[in-house]
Amino acid sequence: MDLLTPLKDIGLTDNEIKVYLTLLKIGTSTASSISERSGMYRPYVYDTLEKLQEKSLVSYVHKNNKKFFSATHPDRLLELQQIKEESISNILPELVSFTKLPREETKVELYKGKEVIKIQFREALKCLKEGGDSFIIGAEEKNYEKRDPIAFEKYFNDLKRYGFKEKAIVEEGTTYLPGPTETTEYRFVAKEFFNPNPTSILNDKVIMIIWGTPDYLIIIHSKQMADAYRKQFKLLWEIAKTKEEVERDNETTQPSS
Repeated sequence: MDLLTPLKDIGLTDNEIKVYLTLLKIGTSTASSISERSGMYRPYVYDTLEKLQEKSLVSYVHKNNKKFFSATHPDRLLELQQIKEESISNILPELVSFTKLPREETKVELYKGKEVIKIQFREALKCLKEGGDSFIIGAEEKNYEKRDPIAFEKYFNDLKRYGFKEKAIVEEGTTYLPGPTETTEYRFVAKEFFNPNPTSILNDKVIMIIWGTPDYLIIIHSKQMADAYRKQFKLLWEIAKTKEEVERDNETTQPSS
């Protein structure tokens, strides 16, 4: 039976499949044992185990100062497939609504994989160079940095180098705000208004990222859609809290000593 194709279809790489299947066969093991049984170099095994942990396909325990890794039950694979399908289902009504718009020249591009972050950053810089605005709803920047730290750092360096500014709406309670004050203005909205899939409005484009395995990026070329999202952003921006307001709220809620 072909095991590889279904596992690749849900977003697992060749190395992830090899390590996961090895663990299923041999049971709880150290990285060196996994390396020996799978035929992979140990550094690759450690990197792959970390990625499998992020997908909840591997867990570990400490015994005698060593890490022992275990494969999660294969039922988790069905959950990963369901999560992927749900991510698409969540935006499906919105995508379907595009077909009901007055017929302008609308184009939709779909990308997936490791390059989606670079593509979004490239489009943002292009828009700013053309004199447009960069508005982001649902920015969760740990996801960007975790997936492509080099592109992430370069993007903020480029913003500073060209003197560009962007506006980003994040979830209230977020403390990781890597954008320097001279490039990025953050505002905070309550969780019920927060969409974990970031959406950028750039001139006549709307760009959405769907985090998953793999990640997807959708670029919609539509002035009407961009204008509608821009209005939505501005409404959220008006009700969102500034950093100063959040800090002031935190001070007033802290118990007095």
